Formats: sequence, C-alpha cells, structure tokens
Amino acid sequence: MNLLSYYFFDYKYNIDNFTSDLFSIPHIIFIILSLILVPTICILLRKTDHNKILIFLKIFSIVMVVLELTKIFWESYWDISTGRGFNYGGILPLYTCSLFIYCLLFSAWGKGKPKDFSLTYIGTISMLSGLIGLIQCNGLNWYPFWTFGAFYSMFFHLSMFAVGTFILVTGYKKLEWKDIIFGWIPMLFLALAALPANYEYGADYMQIYEGSGIPLFSTLSDKLASVNLRWIFSLIMLAAYMILSGVVVCIYKLIQYLINKKQFKYSK
Repeated sequence: MNLLSYYFFDYKYNIDNFTSDLFSIPHIIFIILSLILVPTICILLRKTDHNKILIFLKIFSIVMVVLELTKIFWESYWDISTGRGFNYGGILPLYTCSLFIYCLLFSAWGKGKPKDFSLTYIGTISMLSGLIGLIQCNGLNWYPFWTFGAFYSMFFHLSMFAVGTFILVTGYKKLEWKDIIFGWIPMLFLALAALPANYEYGADYMQIYEGSGIPLFSTLSDKLASVNLRWIFSLIMLAAYMILSGVVVCIYKLIQYLINKKQFKYSK
C-alpha cells in the first residue's frame, strides 16, 4: 500500500485499499518483543517496594484516562465531521478491556474490597485478555500498523498484560482460589451498563450481545436470538469470562507450587 495514502492520525474510513496488518512483520516483531521484555522486566523489578508500585499505579491510571479520552474525542471528531454522528454503539468505554481503566483507578485510589477486586481483575481476566489482545489485535484489522489507531490498540493491550504481570510477579497482588470469582465480580458491574447499551443500540459491548469475533459464540447468539432468547446468550457469555480468571489462578498456583517445591528441595 502507498504510505502516502494516509497519515498517522487518519481515520479508518479514510484509508483506501487497506485489508489488515494483523500478523504483519511489524506486528509479529511487536508480539515477540512484548513476550520477551514484559516477563523479563517484571522479574528484574520483582523486589520493587510496594509504595512505589502504588505511586506507579496512580500515575499510570491518570495516563490511561487521558489516553482513552483522547481516543474517544479523536474518533468522535471523525464520526461527527463525516456525518456519521456520535457512535453510541461502538465508542462508549463499555468493553471488557475498558474495565482495565476503571479497575486501575480503583486499584490506585480505592480501598477495601473495591481495591482488592480491582487488583484481582487486573491480575487475572485483564492480564490474560491483554495477552490475547496483543496477539489477536483487532485494531490492526482497521488501521495500518504505523497509525494512531493501531498504536493505541497495541499499547492498551500491552499495558493490560504488563501491569497484570507486574503486580503478580512483585507480589503486590497474591492470588487465591477464591479470586477465580473475585476477579470476575467487576465484570458484573460493567455489565449493568453494557447490557442496556447493547440492547438499546444493537452494540456488542463486552461481546455479550453477539459474541463478535468468536465463531462458536456468534453462532450460539444467532440461534438463541432467532427464538427471542438472546438474553440467555448474554448470561452464558458473561459467565464464560470466569474461565479466564480460572486459567490464570491455576497457572499462578502451579508456578507457586513449583517454586515452593524447589525451595524445599534446596533447604534440605
């Protein structure tokens, strides 16, 4: 594609002859570097003082809010200026990934259960979703790699993966079996806003309306919708997210077991 056919802040509908940069060479390099650097840096910083981690969370929470607002204003400018109007069905911060920002704020500035549940979400569902988003970066289906739209999508999912990994490796958040449920609880609160928005605008926030991008769930959604039972799909999809927290907690416990076993062996 001619690199002069778009510029960095161009909008998806203005970019001609673009198919996808998903799994392009730059994207593959980005994935490899992320999978190497994130665990390495987190391990090197594993002894970071927890007060410093809290300061980092406070600063980064503000950064993410500013970036998200910038993205919303940028995309809304293009939608409105090109006659499409405000995109209630796609731009509202009601996606599963959007919950990362809300939980980041509660983790940095909150206390008690809201803080604990938020940290659990960041260390479980958010972290794994970020990893998946790094690899299956849907933003690259809409924007070329060297654009704001693509950069924001990649940076957002990288942040989810990196912050979640960081708080686990440093011990800022220690997972227990109960966190399979606790990490899922914030999603219930987001669903209180996402569900009515989905049914009002025909959107797919949190992927609990159509299961877009997931063939098995999309098919199930269509079949249930055909008999006016889409609401059952919404409940099934919402509950399915608990699998993500379960996967992370199980892996965390396995690593914890192997480390303790190794330490016991060398202590003999």
